[in-house]
Amino acid sequence: MDIMFFLQLILSGLLIGGIYALLALGIVLIVKASGVFNFAQGDMTALGAFAAWSMMMFFIERGMDSLAIPGMIVGVIILALVVAFVIERFALKPLIGQPVIAALMLTVSLGMVISGIVSMAWPGPGRVFPPMIPTGAIKIGTISLASASLFSFFICMLIFGLFVLFFQKTKLGLAMRGTSEDQQLSQSVGIKVTVIFFACWFIAMILATASGVLVGSMQVLDRTTLAAFGAIAFPAVLLGGIESIPGALIGGLIIGVVEMLSGGYLDPYLGGGVGAIMPFIVMLIILIFKPYGLFGYKRIERV
Repeated sequence: MDIMFFLQLILSGLLIGGIYALLALGIVLIVKASGVFNFAQGDMTALGAFAAWSMMMFFIERGMDSLAIPGMIVGVIILALVVAFVIERFALKPLIGQPVIAALMLTVSLGMVISGIVSMAWPGPGRVFPPMIPTGAIKIGTISLASASLFSFFICMLIFGLFVLFFQKTKLGLAMRGTSEDQQLSQSVGIKVTVIFFACWFIAMILATASGVLVGSMQVLDRTTLAAFGAIAFPAVLLGGIESIPGALIGGLIIGVVEMLSGGYLDPYLGGGVGAIMPFIVMLIILIFKPYGLFGYKRIERV
């Protein structure tokens, strides 16, 4: 075994796993706050990334390059507020206290609607983000790591850490945890469930957009690519545990490593594509043998 090639795959997997972890965090957030698995996370990623690209180009095309990134950030926040408001007011609010399957089907439908909007608003070939992250590579012996990947990993870990502090130390974060246990009981003790839903979808949209922008900054901004990234977040969530924030991080990193190792060692013998499907093979194994994930826990309900 070429140890340097092995280390190259491990490190590359960890770097890409940071983005999977950030996407998984958005899914875990929705689960913890509302008990619903958000199947629309990948489509939200595409919507946020393409919208961010449009906002940057708006300023650049008018010669206001210095305002491109600040303008994009403000625009993304406004977009996330609008998306969260629409979802909370017109979709989730009527479903408070209803069976979970109704909300699950809602997220599936929501993903289809968002996908259609992205296809209509940004048709044709992929887009390219203006340069905004480091280029080149850092070499350690024969190991080469793209500066863009290292930068993206750092940003992902920074965002992840800030969110963990928010979820554990703020009143709103604690209220989100309480709401996930019993929505109707939370309402009875004064917690505004609709506000919690709005906040968690807002944060999930921000996380999805950040992930999409980082992916789009390293390669062509493409709907199919972003949807694939969003889909790979599902195995990461299930591996770590659908209600575990640390699990989202560990699951994302492990899935990234598994993808790179399987692609690096098996693709040459099986004709390619193994790395793309291996995360979903892992997901099937998890569902069969450990459905609560590495850090999840089994709920016991009294009747």
